[in-house]
Amino acid sequence: MRVLRLTALAALLALCLSGCSVLGFVMTPDWTRDADLIVVNRNETPVCSITVERVAGSETTVNADGAALLERGESYGLTLDGGEGSLTVVLAGEDGGTLARFPVRFTGTRLVLAYEADGSATIQREGPRPEGAETP
Repeated sequence: MRVLRLTALAALLALCLSGCSVLGFVMTPDWTRDADLIVVNRNETPVCSITVERVAGSETTVNADGAALLERGESYGLTLDGGEGSLTVVLAGEDGGTLARFPVRFTGTRLVLAYEADGSATIQREGPRPEGAETP
């Protein structure tokens, strides 16, 4: 029993030293559950801001500390408060320059926009997610 406790303690210590935190992972909120638009970065270039442009105006999302919003493999969920209609999603890089612009038609169904390695986008429409479903 003592060996098992020491092994568990050693594993937790290794996780803490490696920068991983089991507690932090478990306590992370599910911020994509109510998102209308989920942006996934499959490109090597970090995305530092996401702007949603509509006829009525635009809304930009950035990290408060100036760090990249999306590294490769990360996703970010946005709520589209302006309702249904045409919009443009603009992704910008570290220097504030536009990486890509994607026209999108939002019909009230959740969208997953993946910024691909070649600079293009794939857009998938999804219905409401069942309780406990994982996000892409």
